[in-house]
Amino acid sequence: MMNRKLKKTLSLIAGFAAGFFFAGGVCFDATLLIDFMNGELSFGAACFILAISILINFGCMLLIIYFNRVFDEGEGIVQKTTFKGRWPMNVLFVSLVLVVFYSVTYINDRQADSLLRNQRQASPLILFIAVMIAAVVYIRNYHRLIPRNRQVKAAEKIYSLNQRRFTFIAEEFLAEGGIRGTVQGEIRSGDRAFAHSGSQDSVKVRIGRIYTDGMKVSRAKDQKATIYLNTLGNASFTWHDFVVVSNTVTGHTVHKRIDAENPRISGMLSVYSEYVEDSRFMSTFIYDCVHGHYLVPAKTEDQSALSGDITEAMSGSHNVLFQSVSSSREPDKSVFPVFTDWDALSRYENIMDDEKTLVLIMDFPQATEMLGKGYEGIVINPFGPSSLYLSREYIASIKSLEGYRKEFILKEDSE
Repeated sequence: MMNRKLKKTLSLIAGFAAGFFFAGGVCFDATLLIDFMNGELSFGAACFILAISILINFGCMLLIIYFNRVFDEGEGIVQKTTFKGRWPMNVLFVSLVLVVFYSVTYINDRQADSLLRNQRQASPLILFIAVMIAAVVYIRNYHRLIPRNRQVKAAEKIYSLNQRRFTFIAEEFLAEGGIRGTVQGEIRSGDRAFAHSGSQDSVKVRIGRIYTDGMKVSRAKDQKATIYLNTLGNASFTWHDFVVVSNTVTGHTVHKRIDAENPRISGMLSVYSEYVEDSRFMSTFIYDCVHGHYLVPAKTEDQSALSGDITEAMSGSHNVLFQSVSSSREPDKSVFPVFTDWDALSRYENIMDDEKTLVLIMDFPQATEMLGKGYEGIVINPFGPSSLYLSREYIASIKSLEGYRKEFILKEDSE
């Protein structure tokens, strides 16, 4: 299997090449229009050349969308199947800007009183300068020069409820190959997704047939269902209970903006109440929880803390105030909220509208350290779609487990 980073790099290069040809084609169309309006090209010839150019541009845009999808798969997003996406929109924007520059330059070059006095070299020179300036400005402003709170809003818009997310947790395997389980979100026939197992690498799959209440359907939402899957590629995968199928991939180092993606935790939370007495389920669930990385909202009055990428460690010392919520069991006590993904975080109403809000990422041991700052427990996804309260006592029992001590406590002591 091709290395993920290599695949992303190749898709980025190929997508850039397709975008370059698309932008060039749009500029060519602008030139064609100018020549036609000046009477230098007949109507029939203009239509013929324009038709060919449109077909080429259409093919380039399909390639851009395809490579955008391949790149996003490497970063944990697989649901972008439509035209909407970062790459197509960026290419269109750059193309429109280039058309303005190129058209003005082309017209000036064709006139005797061109301001640049160099009719042969002005157009390509300005075109090159415009492309380089646009590239530098875009790259420099993509992450680091945008305040953290604005990055939070952008990430929330891209990765939260505006996107159709789903998890499906396998609960029973049928003899004919079907998998019976629980859907959280909306799953559709034909969706591409990832199958996640704690003991195996995630593999890409495609959703085939879907059945609910014994009837074949095209989609299922927040209910029990039976699905049939096709594994994509040559990867092997061993199916067993509590495998989670999701259209997001587990992410801890893949992409800074979605560094906290925990589809297994989200999927298992959806059936937690049903299997809380199942020791095998609970051991798997606890293992995933302690290995998760969570989004944590906070506020700061320090403007310098709002610079940099949203998931980078803040340089220097900053006064950051963390949020708290109340437990339904103990409403008079404050608990520390953590979120498995942007979808769950977006349900925290109004918190992301504050310009002083930023989002940090914590692993489980870091989150538990907050218990020493006045919190009586931790709540995962307090506003849904499924939530779980971990009391101080329950967290203490988890941290006392031999496996946890070996991996986190004893390891830290030896370093």
